[in-house]
Amino acid sequence: LETLLNEPQPYDDGLFIAINRKEKSLRNLHQELGSFVWSQAFKALVEAMPYQSEESRKQMIFECRRNYPGCRSELNQIEEFGRSYCSNDAINWYTRDFFLYRTINRALRTEDILVLYTYRFFIIDMCKRLEELKESMTIRYPSSFHVYRGSKLSREEVEQLRAGDLVATNGFFSCSRSLEIAQAFIGIDPITGISPSEGREDRQQYAIFEININLTETPDIVVADVSDESVAPQENEILFSLGTTFAVQQVTYDDEHHVWHIELILSTEVNHINQQYKKFIRDKLQEYDATMFFGNCLGDILGDYHGAMRFFYRQLRIKPIDDECRPNTLYHLARIYRCIGLYSQAINYFRRAMLLQRRRLPQSGYDYAQTISGLAMLYSETGHTKQSLDLQTKAVNIYRTYLPEHHEAMAIVYNRLAYVCYQEQQYERAESLLSVALSVLKDKGPMNYTGYATSLDLMGTVKWTMGVKDEAVVYLTEALKMRESFLTEDHPLVARTCYTLAKLHAEMEKDHSTAMSYALRALRIREAKLTKNHRELILSSELVQQLTQKNII
Repeated sequence: LETLLNEPQPYDDGLFIAINRKEKSLRNLHQELGSFVWSQAFKALVEAMPYQSEESRKQMIFECRRNYPGCRSELNQIEEFGRSYCSNDAINWYTRDFFLYRTINRALRTEDILVLYTYRFFIIDMCKRLEELKESMTIRYPSSFHVYRGSKLSREEVEQLRAGDLVATNGFFSCSRSLEIAQAFIGIDPITGISPSEGREDRQQYAIFEININLTETPDIVVADVSDESVAPQENEILFSLGTTFAVQQVTYDDEHHVWHIELILSTEVNHINQQYKKFIRDKLQEYDATMFFGNCLGDILGDYHGAMRFFYRQLRIKPIDDECRPNTLYHLARIYRCIGLYSQAINYFRRAMLLQRRRLPQSGYDYAQTISGLAMLYSETGHTKQSLDLQTKAVNIYRTYLPEHHEAMAIVYNRLAYVCYQEQQYERAESLLSVALSVLKDKGPMNYTGYATSLDLMGTVKWTMGVKDEAVVYLTEALKMRESFLTEDHPLVARTCYTLAKLHAEMEKDHSTAMSYALRALRIREAKLTKNHRELILSSELVQQLTQKNII
């Protein structure tokens, strides 16, 4: 603490969501529920992976060294960590004022799932140790008590906090049982209680968070007194685990002392949904390799195609050439290349995956059908609909030898077959296939929202083409709502539904501003996520130009 007090403290980097989206330790869950819960589900997924292997230890230490080139003191500490660290020492190492605390929290606040994977070796040790220490909290503390945190925030950030907001931590969230320590941490005068700020108009504001902890009402929240294991026991530190959620009770400004007072209570509002996502992860791990599933979720759920690509290429480098997951790794790379519009690379990897999978038939039959279906989607997207229809039909027939008719994977491949039928102007067949897919996925719960949203999106497109525009709007609006609740807000699938809604509203000529709003949102996402020559990005640019021109006329 003495070291920290003597150093100039920057803003509490992006403590709240709306100001700094690159790096934030709290997020507004009313705006980002889908991506938040998935980040928590990823924690469960990482826990299921071999995080304590020598390879994961070396990977983390290598990354730490890379972050501190030429910094001898930090590199010496990293070497010591590599030699002497054991799991029970996690909190002791975390509370030292050196590379680990800064590196881990920076990594967590960027919300980069690949970074979470890189530092899984230490992060999961921290989570597990906090869960162990949590058990003693009910013995050491009354059912209800208060802790405090001092933070420096930008004016814009603190002023947009409102009573009733639901916020959550990304990193480990440190507080103290002592108000004086929280005040000292941000330089508030211990005698007068006045902050260094000159007033409410300053760019940098000083805030004290007061958090009411009720262990009886929130038994599932992981929080622990870590003072016995900290290198600074005098700080009376209370540490919350990843993703702790709070409800904002009150936000007030003290004009006399130039300090914001923000009252929080623990919240379990999202716990039920959180547990559903974690159950989904555990169930999927009964069917899929954890490493493959992790990389797949990077692209499919978070829309981080380039991160997923780096992840799968790394698997090719570190795994033996005869590894049983190699065909699926090639398949996932092919899917990523297809999604970002690099079709020649995608075809190459699809064919390499199919070659290895054919050698392992019939054991690899399910995976082989999956790869055929993926290649069929590529042909569909590039206008080769005849080849796509043949391949997708073949994939469906293979799936049927492995799966019952009402399995969710069958519904997913029906979505794909329906889309190519739509392209071939077989609208009634497409509608029939989508009806089956919707009936299957509707009863599978929220964890199959991605497939269900795709069914709704496609059904809306088919209804529009068949001339039933009002029904089309209903289907597409529901698809967008579902994708927004489940995926990240800048996911390409969100853009796809926005683009379709924009075209539909423009054709209906009811509300030009609504059409333009959807079109611009689709364009912004595609500019950020897709290659500059991607067909969908070009279509979005053309649509915005058309709507702009029409508005001028």
